[in-house]
Amino acid sequence: MTRSEVANERKSQIVKATVDCISRYGYNNFSMQDVARSAGVSKGIIHYYFLNKDDLMMSVLEHVASDISGLLNTGMSETVDPIKKLDLFLGTCLNIVRKTKEYYQVNMDFWTQINQKEEVRQTVAKHYRNFREACSQVIMEGTQKGVFREVNPYEYSSLIIALVDGISMQWLFDETAFDYDQVLKQTKSLILGNLLKH
Repeated sequence: MTRSEVANERKSQIVKATVDCISRYGYNNFSMQDVARSAGVSKGIIHYYFLNKDDLMMSVLEHVASDISGLLNTGMSETVDPIKKLDLFLGTCLNIVRKTKEYYQVNMDFWTQINQKEEVRQTVAKHYRNFREACSQVIMEGTQKGVFREVNPYEYSSLIIALVDGISMQWLFDETAFDYDQVLKQTKSLILGNLLKH
């Protein structure tokens, strides 16, 4: 392995350990020693790769958002049918909280920092922009193909993401609140039913 590959692997190991610590202790309640212990490295190694805790936290935020973006892109390019694409997008978004619960918890911890840390606010806003853009593209494709009715794709994407976040957070707080699969099905039906040309 090259020095660069070793460095990337080590950084990834530290970032994943930090995700684990945030999900266990919360954003403000873990120490660099906790991360070092979880990653199986010394605190000195962490400081070699990351300037400080804020630098490490921004890397964690990028990692979490990148993982979620990767999940969203899976399968989207394999179909040209806008209905299937939107169904895939919705299914993936609504299942993120179940498949990667710890990442969703970490993401929520970052939301609590947006009033204290401008860099975090800007990064979270950028990721939401990316999600809205991905959803908007699907809606625009469907409109151009005459499958979806005319709507403002950016506003509609904001509505979709608000539904996804609201449902996901409720489930995260109380997994017994509702039948998740049933709500997922109803949400897809509601969104697609409202978008489709009749």
